[in-house]
Amino acid sequence: MNINEASKACGLSPSVLRIWELRYGWPSPKRKPNGYRAYNQHQVDELKRIADLVKGGTPISSLIIDGLPRWPADIQQKRVPQGLSRTRSLGRPAGSQEVKIQGEIIEALEKRHASLVKELLQRAFWEVRPNDEAPTALIPALAGLAEIAAADRPLTEDAEVRLLIQERCLQLLRRFKTAEPTIWVVPATKDDLALAALATLMLNQRSTRAQLWTQPGLPGSGYLLAGDHLDAARARSDRRLVGMVSALGDQGIGSLEGLLAAPMTPTPVAPLST
Repeated sequence: MNINEASKACGLSPSVLRIWELRYGWPSPKRKPNGYRAYNQHQVDELKRIADLVKGGTPISSLIIDGLPRWPADIQQKRVPQGLSRTRSLGRPAGSQEVKIQGEIIEALEKRHASLVKELLQRAFWEVRPNDEAPTALIPALAGLAEIAAADRPLTEDAEVRLLIQERCLQLLRRFKTAEPTIWVVPATKDDLALAALATLMLNQRSTRAQLWTQPGLPGSGYLLAGDHLDAARARSDRRLVGMVSALGDQGIGSLEGLLAAPMTPTPVAPLST
């Protein structure tokens, strides 16, 4: 139905529908070849529900988040944590300057201020010694992103922050290039490249010859699997898999901080016979 028909069906004026679409990115109906909006029944039903909530006193700004409706029950169950408790429980780096930067990064993540997070990461790259960047900035940033995403509300700029971390890790890894790695670090998905790159960097900084795996498939020798959505049971199905790591860790899955505190020095698994 067109905007006038949708307006009559949901009890909201066409101008309100246009303003909400412009300001909040919702509703976002398909457009006909002539450019006119075409609302489907599901969108109209959601508009009716939103209209009732707004008329009942709920601000529209609290109902439309990141271009999608957030119903009161969803908000209660999947609220973005006001304080990133798990990220704040990370160990403090050595040095007052490093502690300050770590705290500012976590606070910026809590406020969902992605541009400030990127600015603080860049600052850490300039002001902090390479061996201290992980506990100061890189681990807190990835842990905070994972904790926010676990609340079902990832940052819009999540990919940009991860790419910045990934590029920095790859830059620092250049001095550790080795033709014969003791262990490969495999990203579980393309979204886990930053996590895998950081795990690789940390292992090398702790005297383990690790190398990031970027090819299709899996390596023929021992590897560490890095990802934020892993199944611990997988360890029983692949003899080459020597461990798993995620930003925050879980039952049967190590955390980045644990990797730093207790560096893994796994015994290389023999290559598969061909």
